[in-house]
Amino acid sequence: MKRNIILKALSMLLIPSVMMVSCSEDFLDKTPEGEFVEDNFYDSDDALYASTAPLYNRAWFDYNTRGMLLLGSLRANDAYSPYNWPEYGMFTVTALNEYLSDIWAGFFSVVTMANATIDNINDKSTDNVSEDAKKTAISEARLMRSTALFYALHVWGPLVLFEHNQDVVDNPVRPRNYEEDVFQFIINDLEYAAANLPDAPYEPGRATCWSAKAMLSKVYLARSGWNKSSRDESDLELAKKNALDVIENSGAALLDNYHNLFKYRYNNNEESLLACQWYKSTTLQWYVCNATLSDLCADSKMIGGVACWSALNASPEMLMQYRYTGKNGNYKWEKTRRDATFFTKGAYYDYICIADGGYTYESGYAPIKKGVVGGPDDNNDGYVAMMCSPLNTYIMRLADVYLIYTEACLGNNESLSGEDLQYFNAVRRRAGIDEVSSITLDDIIRERRVEFSMEHINWYSMVEWFKWKPEKMLEYFNNQYRGYTYNEVQVGSNNELSFYHNPDNDYETVTDTDFGEIVQPDVTPVITSDNIFLPYPEADVIQNPYLKQEPQHYNFSE
Repeated sequence: MKRNIILKALSMLLIPSVMMVSCSEDFLDKTPEGEFVEDNFYDSDDALYASTAPLYNRAWFDYNTRGMLLLGSLRANDAYSPYNWPEYGMFTVTALNEYLSDIWAGFFSVVTMANATIDNINDKSTDNVSEDAKKTAISEARLMRSTALFYALHVWGPLVLFEHNQDVVDNPVRPRNYEEDVFQFIINDLEYAAANLPDAPYEPGRATCWSAKAMLSKVYLARSGWNKSSRDESDLELAKKNALDVIENSGAALLDNYHNLFKYRYNNNEESLLACQWYKSTTLQWYVCNATLSDLCADSKMIGGVACWSALNASPEMLMQYRYTGKNGNYKWEKTRRDATFFTKGAYYDYICIADGGYTYESGYAPIKKGVVGGPDDNNDGYVAMMCSPLNTYIMRLADVYLIYTEACLGNNESLSGEDLQYFNAVRRRAGIDEVSSITLDDIIRERRVEFSMEHINWYSMVEWFKWKPEKMLEYFNNQYRGYTYNEVQVGSNNELSFYHNPDNDYETVTDTDFGEIVQPDVTPVITSDNIFLPYPEADVIQNPYLKQEPQHYNFSE
C-alpha cells in the first residue's frame, strides 16, 4: 500500500540538494565547498540565506514540472490536446489519476521544506546568526509555504494544515481544515513575511516585502468573494491597500516588451515580484532545472534541435479571446500577446533560429510559444537542453497586481470607470491595444486570460470567480468549447483568426462559430459545482479516512 503522500513529501527532504549554496551575487550559480552536518550548519547569516535557496527551485520542482501546466492552464482551457492529459481540460480526473498524486505531493513538498527550514533556523541557529537574518529566512519560508497552500486551496478546498513536520510523522492521520482557516493560515504567513522581508532583495531574485504584499493583495481579493454572494468590503479594501502599496512604492515597473518577459536573459526583471529561480547549467540538473520545455514545445527546430514532444495547441476558445472591441466599437485582433503565447501561421520571431535569420511559423496549428525560449545558440550560453531551461517561473509579476487592484476597485459594482482604470489600461497599452473608458467583470476575465495565458494561473482566478458567482461561471465553463479542435488556424491581413475545416474529413462532426468551423469532441464535458474541485488522491484517502469527513477548525493557539 502506498504511503501517505504528505509523508512522501517529507521523505523528499532527505534527498541531498545541489542547491545548498553559498551566498553570492547569483545565489543559484555556486555550490558549497567542503562538508557540513545539519547541526552545525546554521552558524552564520550566509548559512541561513543558503538554507532557503532550495525554496526557490527544489521545493517547487515536482509541481512546476507538469502539475502547474495541467492545473493552471489545461484546466482553464488555455490549451488542449486529445493526446496530452485531456482529462484535465475535460473534467474527467479521478482520484486514481497518477498526476493528481504527484501534484498533491508537489504542493506538500513546498510546505514540508518550508516547515523544516523554519524549525531548523529556530532550533539550530548559533549565536553567530543575527535576528534580522533569522526573520528574513523564516519569512522566505513562510512566503513559499503560503503560496503553495493558496494554490492547493483552489484545487481541493479544505486542506490539512500543519506547521511542524514531526507532528505529521507522529500522527499522519489528520483532519482537513476549513477553507476559512486555510485562508487565515495563509494570511498569517504573508503578514509576517511582509513585515520582516527587506525592501530590496539581498540577492537578485530573492523575495522582498513587496513580494509578500503582492501575494496578500491576491489572497484578500480571493477571500473577499469566496463562498459569498457579495464580496466582503473589508477584504476588498485590504486587497487595494496592498496592491497600491506595491504599485506606488516597490519600484517595480511593467517591462516595455511583452515578449521579453519570457526570455531568460530577462529573468528577475523590473516587473518580476516573485519567481521560481531555476539553475543554469550546461548539463541537466534534475530537481533544480525548469523541466517544462519539452512538454510545451512542438517543433525541435524552435529549440535548436533539442528533443520535444508536445501535441498541445491553443484551444479554439482561447484563440477567440484575442479578439477585442476597439474604441470605435469594431472588433480588432491582438497580435503582441498572441504571438508571445502561441505560434500562429506567419508569425515571425527574430530571436529564434537567429543563425538562420529568425523563425517563421508556417503550420496551421497554434502550439505553445510562451516558455519556448529558442535553442542553445539563440541564447548564446548552451543552457537549453531536453527538459532543461533556466527560464524563471513567475509566481507574481506587476501586471497581476495591476489587475488585482482594478478588480478590487470594481468590487461588487456592475462597472468601473474613471481614474481607477489607469492600471488596467497600462496593461493594455503595453499589449498595443486600445484603452477603455469603462469595464465590467467580463472585461477583467478576458484581460486576465489573455495576459496570463499559459503562465499556469488562469484556472485559479476562474475558481475564485466561481466561488463568488457560481451560476455565471458554470455557464462560462460550459460554453468554452472544451475538447473541440480545428484542422487549421488561418490568419488574415489584419491579424484576424479563423478556423478552417477540411470538408473531405466527412467523418468529423463540426460546429459553426463566428470564427469558422471547429471539430466537436466525441463527448462534451458537463461542468457542475460537483467537479470544479478535484478529488483527493485515493492513496491518501485510504491512509487518512479524515479526508472524507467533515473538516475541523485549525487550532491557531498552538
